[in-house]
Amino acid sequence: MADLDQQIAQMRARLRDLQARASKQRRRDETRKKIIYGAAILALIEALEDGKKKTEAMEKLHAKISRRSDRDFLGLCNVTEDIYDNATE
Repeated sequence: MADLDQQIAQMRARLRDLQARASKQRRRDETRKKIIYGAAILALIEALEDGKKKTEAMEKLHAKISRRSDRDFLGLCNVTEDIYDNATE
């Protein structure tokens, strides 16, 4: 009976390990997907001939970036600053 309990414990530990690996792989895949799509979007925007359309596309893209640390990293104004600046113009 002790052998069976030990086998069950080993199998549960193996299952937890496999679940952790699968979770880690899903996160890697999600990150890779974001990088690929991000690069494709930037390439499409850079390929736009019309400067006005390019500017509008970048503004729309920037509007979707809401995390302060991301906006700081990209050198963008903070969302609240943008709203304040637009209201005072």
